[in-house]
Amino acid sequence: MADDLPLPRLAWNPTTESFSKNPPRKRVRPSSPPISSDPPIFSSDDDPSADNYSTQARRKKKFRGPWYRQRPASDEGSQDSNEHDQKKRRKFERQFDSGVFMGSDGTDMDESMEEFESGPASLPLRQSRVTRQSEKAAPTPEELARGQIQRCLEEGDESIDLSSRGLTTLSNATIRPLATFTRVPPVTEGVFTRLEPKLKIFLASNQLTTLPGELFNLDRLTVLSLRGNQLRELPPSVGKLSNLKELNLSQNGLRYLPYEILELFSARSRLNSLHLHPNLFHEPQFPATEGEVKEEEVQYKIGLGNRTRANLRRGAICAVSPDQRRRSWHTQWRITFQARTEVRFLNIHGDLVKGPSLPANTEGSESSHNKIPVAEMSDSLEPPASDNGLSRAPSLLEAALAACAKTTQLPFLADFLPEDGPPSLRGLLADAAEKKESGGSKCTICARSFIIPRTEWIEWWEIAKVLEINSTASAASPLRQMENERDVLESMVPLMRRGCSWLCVPEKVTMPDEDPVAMDE
Repeated sequence: MADDLPLPRLAWNPTTESFSKNPPRKRVRPSSPPISSDPPIFSSDDDPSADNYSTQARRKKKFRGPWYRQRPASDEGSQDSNEHDQKKRRKFERQFDSGVFMGSDGTDMDESMEEFESGPASLPLRQSRVTRQSEKAAPTPEELARGQIQRCLEEGDESIDLSSRGLTTLSNATIRPLATFTRVPPVTEGVFTRLEPKLKIFLASNQLTTLPGELFNLDRLTVLSLRGNQLRELPPSVGKLSNLKELNLSQNGLRYLPYEILELFSARSRLNSLHLHPNLFHEPQFPATEGEVKEEEVQYKIGLGNRTRANLRRGAICAVSPDQRRRSWHTQWRITFQARTEVRFLNIHGDLVKGPSLPANTEGSESSHNKIPVAEMSDSLEPPASDNGLSRAPSLLEAALAACAKTTQLPFLADFLPEDGPPSLRGLLADAAEKKESGGSKCTICARSFIIPRTEWIEWWEIAKVLEINSTASAASPLRQMENERDVLESMVPLMRRGCSWLCVPEKVTMPDEDPVAMDE
C-alpha cells in the first residue's frame, strides 16, 4: 500500500459547510432585460407624495378641432363650469387641404348639419361636380322618335306620328324595326281578319334634308307625309312603295323628282292621293313663235290668260316616248310625256363636260330662274370626243367607290386619306355614303348600279288625276280657264333621269302624228 498515490486534500468551505475541490464560481448573466414599467409606488404615511397621489384627482387632457388641426382645450374655470358653458359652433365648410372630412370629439355634427340646412342653398364644389355628372343627358329628337316607334311596335299602333319633333336626321337603325311590324288582331268572336299591317308614317314639319333607305323598304307602308321639311332631292328607291296610297311632298325645296316615281302610277299601284306643290320645280321653256306671242297678248287682254302654254309646239320634243308606249298606267291617272332637256355629259368625277347648266338650287328664287329650255328635235345625242372610245364598263374610280361602299367603315374612310391627296376624293366618299344610306341609284337605261352618274337629263311628264267633267260648268268661264291653266302648269312634273355611261342616253321620240312603226324601224 506504500506505493499508492496520496489523494488530494479537499478544502473546507465554511459557506456550504462541506469539502469542495474548487471554490464556487460566480454565476454571470450576459445581459439583463430592460425595465418595462415604472417602479411601483407604495403609500406610506411618511411620504407626502403618496398622499397627493392617493387623494388628488387626475384630469384628462382634452383637445378640440379635427385630427389635423387639434389644439388643447382651455383650462379656465372648473370642470363643472366648462360643462355648462355654451359651445361655440364651428362653421361647416370644406377644408381644401384634405379630401376627407372627419369630425372630432369636440365637434357637434348634428348642430353643424342644422346650420348647413338652414343656410343658403349652395353646394360644395366637389358635391356639385358629382351631381352634374350623375344627371342624365337629355335625349335627342331621334332617340325620342325611336322610343315612340318602339311603343307602336309593342302596342300594334299602325299610325306613327313623328310630326313637329325637330328631327334633323333619321337613320336606318331607327326605321329598320318597322319591317317586323305585326298587327294586333281584333278580339271578335267568329270573325277572322288578315294581320297585314297598313303603316302610316307622318314626318311633317321637321328639318330633314335626307331620308333613310329603310323607309322605302317597308312593303306595307300606305301613307307617307314629308310635308314641310328641307328636302332637296328624293331618293330613287321611292318607286318600291307599291302599296302606297297617299304621298305628300309639299313645302320642300325639291327641284325635280326621281324618274323611278313613275312606278307608283303603274297598273298595279294603289296610289290615290299625291301632293307635290308648293315646291321649286324646274319649269320647261318652250320656243314660242311669232303667231303664238300675238295670240297670248290677245287672250291676256280679254282676261282668259295664257291658254296656249300647254299646247304642243312644233320643234320641241313634245311627243310620244318609247318608254311611254311600253308602260301600262293606272286608269285613274293621266301620265303623258311632254318634253326633255338636252343631255348633260359628265366626266368620271361628276363634272359637266357637255350640255346645259341647271339653275342653282336657291330657295325663294323667282319662277323665271327655274325655267330650262327644252331640247329641239335636231338635238344631237353624241357624247364628247374621247380618246378611249365609248364603253359601258365603269371607270377605275367608280369601281373603287363601289368597293368602298360595301364596307361598314365607309363613313370613316375619308379620315385615312393623306393631306396632300386630291380634295375631290373626300366629296366622292361623302356622296357614296349618302347614296348608300338612301338606298343607292340605278341607271334608268340599263338598270346598273352606279355612284357617279355619267349622263343626266330632265324629262317633263304630265301627272294628273283623271276627274269626271262637270257638264253644268261653262267651258267659256274665265274662272274655269284659270283653274285649268293652273292645273296644267302644276301637272308638268320634272323627272331626273341618270345614266351610268355616255352610251346611256334617251331614245328618239316622235310627234303624235308620225307613224309609230317608222319610229321603231
